[in-house]
Formats: sequence, C-alpha cells, structure tokens
Amino acid sequence: MSLITRVVDNVSIPGVYLQAFIKNGDHFFVTEIEVYKDGKINCWGLVDFECFKEKIRQGWIRTTVPDRARISTMVSALNFTARDVRGGVDEAEFVKQVADEIDELNGRKTSAEICREYMREYRQAPSEERRQALRVA
Repeated sequence: MSLITRVVDNVSIPGVYLQAFIKNGDHFFVTEIEVYKDGKINCWGLVDFECFKEKIRQGWIRTTVPDRARISTMVSALNFTARDVRGGVDEAEFVKQVADEIDELNGRKTSAEICREYMREYRQAPSEERRQALRVA
C-alpha cells in the first residue's frame, strides 16, 4: 500500500492503492486500484463504493486468476500465461479491505481494530452476548 492523492477543485484528496487484476476480454491486466478518502475508487474509471462492489460481482475486478490466464502489465508491456496459480485474497475479502482503507483514511476504526476491541472486552468479562458481538464484528 502506498499513499497517493487526487486533486479535485484544487483540493488534495488522500488515498492509497492496492493491486488487483482487471479482466478485460480474455486478458487479465495487473493494475493499481486507487482508493480515496472520499470513497471514490479508481479501477479504470472513478466510481463510488457501490459501483466498485458491482464491478467485483461482475468479475471486472479480480484478485485471483484462473490457470493459464493471459496476464498483461501496463507498465512494461510484459505479457505471460499464468500456470499453477495459487494464493490471493478472494474478491469478498478484497471488498472488505477497500472498505477498511476508506475507514482508515477517514480516521475511523477498521474492522481489525473493532474486532480487537470486542476481543478485549470478551476476555475481560466473557459472556454469550459478548461472544456473539465478537462473532458479528
């Protein structure tokens, strides 16, 4: 993750970028998904969070690629075929990561911080209610 900015009406909006793939036709392009404090996400076009989630659902933004996928990079025009593909965060977790980045940029607690807080409370005074709260968090 690296810090970036976008300028709107002479105002700098801080952000970060995360790497993912854009599936365009039969190619997967390694790209930077730019996530900004105002909730906008640049994924080959500036969209809001709901539109970003829809692009994930449609398969436009991917975090994993199938075996034998054609991979291209924008920077060096490097092209290759992926073989024996392993690892990668799934798309549902990537959506959560993007939400956490927006929260962190806005000074709000991330999901990890919230979970740690609930865990601390549960350990101090275990109860079924607190266990359920931790599970939900």
